Amino acid sequence: MRALKKILIVILPFILISESRSHGITEPQHGGIVKVVGDVSLELVKNGNHVKVYILDDVATDTSGMSGKLKVENDGGKNQYSLTPIKDSGLEALGVSIPSGSKVLAIIVKADGYSKIAGKFQIE
Repeated sequence: MRALKKILIVILPFILISESRSHGITEPQHGGIVKVVGDVSLELVKNGNHVKVYILDDVATDTSGMSGKLKVENDGGKNQYSLTPIKDSGLEALGVSIPSGSKVLAIIVKADGYSKIAGKFQIE
């Protein structure tokens, strides 16, 4: 019995460490900025006058029934844009201007119309 306790004491930290690393992807998959939000991550990608927000998870996410808002705050004030579903586990906002120094809040409403995923980004 003592041997079993010693083995558990030695092995348990490694199990917990490996489990904690399995949640949330931290590396950009589309060249953007990544924020870990619970068990998933959000990646914000600026491209000209449109912004894409990808849901990064171990499996692809169907965003077809989702919606959301992108709130941008900077010295020029606050602006809000609608997020609409796109392919590849993402949503997109068109006509967006995000200058350096902006704070961006992405709020995604899941297909059930109630559950949300939200992530804050600081644009440098």
